[in-house]
Amino acid sequence: MLIVFEGIDAAGKTTLSKMIKEYLENKGFQVALYAYPNKRSIYGSIIKLFLESKLNLSPQEQFFLYILDIFRDRQEILSRLSKGFILIMDRYYISTLAYQCALGFDYNFAKKIVEYLDLPKPNTIVYLDLDPKIAIKRKMKQKESLDIFEKDITFLSRVRDVYFMMLEEGYPIRNWIKIDASKDLDEVYNDVVNSLKEYLSLV
Repeated sequence: MLIVFEGIDAAGKTTLSKMIKEYLENKGFQVALYAYPNKRSIYGSIIKLFLESKLNLSPQEQFFLYILDIFRDRQEILSRLSKGFILIMDRYYISTLAYQCALGFDYNFAKKIVEYLDLPKPNTIVYLDLDPKIAIKRKMKQKESLDIFEKDITFLSRVRDVYFMMLEEGYPIRNWIKIDASKDLDEVYNDVVNSLKEYLSLV
């Protein structure tokens, strides 16, 4: 099973994906966690330079770098799924569409590329919805300087709109779980667990 955490910056994806990994491991499942971009990979290291404003990349270049960063793990992901793992993704190709299509990359063309690459589809997408104003306030408390995406409230609003579009469209799957990420962490965690319990038939 492949569970994806999505949402704009500061929605809590990294924290919650780690918490859910621990929760599922305590239930006896084999769990692996992937986080994108992987800033230690060849593609992720270039993305890191871009996010730190040390390198200029067009939306097209960004799209392909983000997708390649995920695609390099494709065989490993398929192998682990075949062995019964639950895989948790802290961002997946859904993020790539949300962010780079918000910058002007063609949405329908992006979907065709994902289809061509035959990336494994999620079983469920946990979408952590957050107002961009709250997101920026959270990020400013977390770190001294914001990256190129984190500090642009207009851009984050467009990203959120693309997420909503995918959710309403049911892309790439119908099973989106929308969670209000503006609540306290414990409340959000409980909402996620309860949603996944129902989906996974866990007690």
